[in-house]
Amino acid sequence: MSGAAVTSVAAAGVLGQAAPAFAASTSGVGSFRSYPFSLGIASGDPLPDSVILWTRLAPEPLAVGSGMPQRKVPVHWQVADDEAFKHIVTEGEIFALPENNHSVHVDVRGLRPDRWYFYRFRCGSELSPVGRTRTLPALGATVSSFNFAHVSCQNWINGHYTAYRDLARENLDVVFHLGDYIYETQIPVTTPRGIDVAAEVRAPCHSVDEYRLRYALYKLDANLQASHAAFPWVVTWDDHEVANDYAGAADRGKLELERRAAGYKAWWENIPTRMAPPVGPDMKVYRRFAVGNLVQFDVLDGRQYRKGNNDPVVSKIGDEQEAWLIDGIGSYDTTWNVMAVGQQLGGVAQNSPTRNRIYQAYYDRGVSPVILAGDLHWTLVSDALLRIPDASSPIVGSQFIGTSITSTGDGPGDPATVTGWMKNPWVKYAQGYRGYFRHTVTPTGMTSTQHNVQFVTRPDAPGWDAQSCYIDASRPGVQLL
Repeated sequence: MSGAAVTSVAAAGVLGQAAPAFAASTSGVGSFRSYPFSLGIASGDPLPDSVILWTRLAPEPLAVGSGMPQRKVPVHWQVADDEAFKHIVTEGEIFALPENNHSVHVDVRGLRPDRWYFYRFRCGSELSPVGRTRTLPALGATVSSFNFAHVSCQNWINGHYTAYRDLARENLDVVFHLGDYIYETQIPVTTPRGIDVAAEVRAPCHSVDEYRLRYALYKLDANLQASHAAFPWVVTWDDHEVANDYAGAADRGKLELERRAAGYKAWWENIPTRMAPPVGPDMKVYRRFAVGNLVQFDVLDGRQYRKGNNDPVVSKIGDEQEAWLIDGIGSYDTTWNVMAVGQQLGGVAQNSPTRNRIYQAYYDRGVSPVILAGDLHWTLVSDALLRIPDASSPIVGSQFIGTSITSTGDGPGDPATVTGWMKNPWVKYAQGYRGYFRHTVTPTGMTSTQHNVQFVTRPDAPGWDAQSCYIDASRPGVQLL
């Protein structure tokens, strides 16, 4: 089935200056003066029999409280086999709670494996846009092909989400977002988007209300909404969901913990995840998925447990998460093992003790991982060596560092930086346009393609497939096509 974009509704007018949006009515739900599904809909964390459906009621999205009353509001949801909703598979009602900023996470269970579904919400007389989602194949089932993409780093102030326009048109089964969904820093008065944003929305994020406003600003983007509506997403975080370069296990002062708790709460409210809500400044987000007998995905948290990059004892991802990852290598007996993390575990030409231990564990078990990462704002494709910078070291697996959606602005980046990276023989490809990676995995091989957009500082940039790569399932290492 095509991955065509599903129509979404975006707010209009001066951002952050909407009129009061909710008026009481005798129905008990209320009537809305503005569209309550302004932030779109989304799905995520698919399993063979379940998927999470998400929305947030926000008739006044860029005001504290989103224009909603301080009471719970019933929201009806439906899942169907068809886009016209002639065959309803399941439906129900859930309350959007004020303490969760009137967001909802519906865990729809009892679905059939390896199936596409359509979903929507209703609140009062208002209907949401229609979204499309899917379940994963059953554990151990024979799977001939699986398509996914990975994206990261979407700084609103750097430009337009044109890459999401193209992503929504792809033929994908799932999207992995590897962090920096928002940026918490001050928004300047003038940005390439040319949109007038109210001062309270531009302020740097410290409180939960400030983070909530930042998510609302980002999620008003129609291209981001279309990509969420087209496929289920699996999302982890990096640093800007809280603060630039924060290290969760080290930054533990009172104000730092309060800020982290606020950032985590707002992240949970705005992401289609099946994770339980955070408890203060702590939230477990690392998790594992299996696609039949084909591929195991290990999705990591590279920030919350970080204390030091090169401490020989303290794990960069925390002792508990590192043990979980290593103990789970190959646990689903799939052809492929994919590790997805916000930031690479070591530099392009630099080891870290955490990276060494994890790569050694894969090597000892005879498993060749594919590592997906973000954060760098460059595209880098490389062999994953057991020990870098020793070019003669065994190849453990392959690594794809994806570029950003917008962060750092227009490409192609400094050619001298590319030249410097390409001096390392294990680096196969490097470039600096904005975009994303898409991947097709089969029992015999994995094909990965970098998709670029020409610019982000103006809307409607042309996009193109820049480079494809191939990994043979029978041996580690990347080949350029």
